[in-house]
Amino acid sequence: MILARREFLMAIGGAAACVRPALAAPAWRAGVASIDITPQPGLWMAGFAARKEPSQGVALPLHAKALALEDARGSRVVIVTLDLLGLTGPVVDRIAAAVERHHRIGRGRLLLCSSHTHSGPVIDDQLAVAYDLSPAQWDAIRTATRRIEAQVVEAVGQALRSIRPVRLRSGQSSAGFGANRRTAFPGGPSDPTVPVLSVERPDGGPLAVLFGYACHNTTLTADFVRFHGDYAGVAQAEIERRRPGTTALFLAGCGADQNPSPRGSVELVDRHGRALADAIDRALGEARPVAGDQLRAAFTTVTLDYAPPPPPDTWRARLEDSNPYVRRHAKLMLDAIARDGRVQSSEPAPLHALRIGDLTLVALSGEVVVDYALAIKRAHGDSTWVAGYTDTVFGYLPSVRVLREGGYEGGEAMLYFGRPGPFTESVERTVMTGVEWLLASMRAS
Repeated sequence: MILARREFLMAIGGAAACVRPALAAPAWRAGVASIDITPQPGLWMAGFAARKEPSQGVALPLHAKALALEDARGSRVVIVTLDLLGLTGPVVDRIAAAVERHHRIGRGRLLLCSSHTHSGPVIDDQLAVAYDLSPAQWDAIRTATRRIEAQVVEAVGQALRSIRPVRLRSGQSSAGFGANRRTAFPGGPSDPTVPVLSVERPDGGPLAVLFGYACHNTTLTADFVRFHGDYAGVAQAEIERRRPGTTALFLAGCGADQNPSPRGSVELVDRHGRALADAIDRALGEARPVAGDQLRAAFTTVTLDYAPPPPPDTWRARLEDSNPYVRRHAKLMLDAIARDGRVQSSEPAPLHALRIGDLTLVALSGEVVVDYALAIKRAHGDSTWVAGYTDTVFGYLPSVRVLREGGYEGGEAMLYFGRPGPFTESVERTVMTGVEWLLASMRAS
C-alpha cells in the first residue's frame, strides 16, 4: 500500500516522538563492601595508656569497608576504611601483598585509612610501650590482628566483584565540634571542612558515601571499655540509617592536634556523630557531578629523619626511672642497640594522591597535625581533600611549628610508639616536597 504524503510524514513524526534521548552512559564504575571486624570481648583496647582493663563488650560494631573505583579506561583504585586506631608497617605490607596477589591491585592503588578510634582493639605491636600486658594477651592481639588482615583482603575482593556503573558527585560543608587541643584560647588552627564523595547508581539510588573530618576520634575516654567507632562510627551508622542502601566510609583528616569538644560520654559521642551526619547531608544536598572521567593515582614513600638519640648510658639510666613507660621505652631502645647496633634513625612515611575526575585527594601517613592540610589547601585550593592516618600510623607527624613548640604532638608521644624521639626540622619540608612530587606526577600522566 502506498501512503499519502501527509500520512507518511505523520508516521515518521510519530516514530520520532517515541524515541527518547538516552542519558550518557556513566563514565565511572564502583563497588563497595562492608565486613564486621569487631573482635571478641576480652582483647585489650588501643589508644589510652590509662586504661586498666580489657574490652568488656561491644557498644557499636567495628567495620572494614572497601570502595573500589574504576574509570572508563579500566584504571582502578581501592580505598579501605577501618574502625581502628591505626596500622603498623608490617600489617600494611602483609595486606598489600595479599591484595596484589589475589586481586591485582598494586601498592600505590590501595589506601588503608584508619579512623583512629580509641575504642578499637590493639593492632600488632602498636603503642606496645603504653600497655603492660602478659604474653598470652599479646598472643591474642596477634591472632586478632591476622584475622582482621584477612577480613580486609576479603572486603577488597567483595568490592571489586561488585563493580557496576555509577555516577559520582562531590561536595563540601563543615562541622564545628573539633577544636585545637594545643591552645588554651579559641582560634587555634583547625580544619572544619567535611568533604564528601557520593557514589550513586545510574538511576540516582545511593551506593556509597565517602566523607572526612579532621578531629581526633576520642569523644570516649579511657574509662570506656567497650568496642565503639566513636563519633565517626556513629556518623557512618546514621548516614546508613538515613539513606537506606548506602555504605558510609570515613576518612580521618589531619586532626592529630584536634579533639572533640566537649567529650567524655556516650551522649556526647552520639551528639557529635549526628552533627557530622547533618554536615554530610548538607554537603550531599549541594554536591555537583564530578567533572572529568579519568582516575589517576600516585604513590611514594619519603624518609623522615629522627633527631640524634642520646648515648646508651642515658637509656640505661632510664631503666631506673619511676615512670613505667620511660622504663619500658628505655629497654626497647637498649634491645635495639644490642640487636642492630643502634636505634632507629629514620621513618618511612607512605604518601598517596588520587585524582578522581576533577577531585583531588592527598592522603598522608601518621598522626598528621592540621598545619599540613591547611598548607596543602593554600597551595592547591580549598577543595583539595587531605586525609591522615593512611597506611602506617607510626606516631605523630608534626609541622615545624608544632615541633618547635614541643609538647605531646611535638615529640613526647613518640615514646609510646617505641620511637627514639622527635623528628628533625626537615620533616615538614620532606613531606611537602613528596606531596608536590605526587601532584606533579599525576598532572604529567
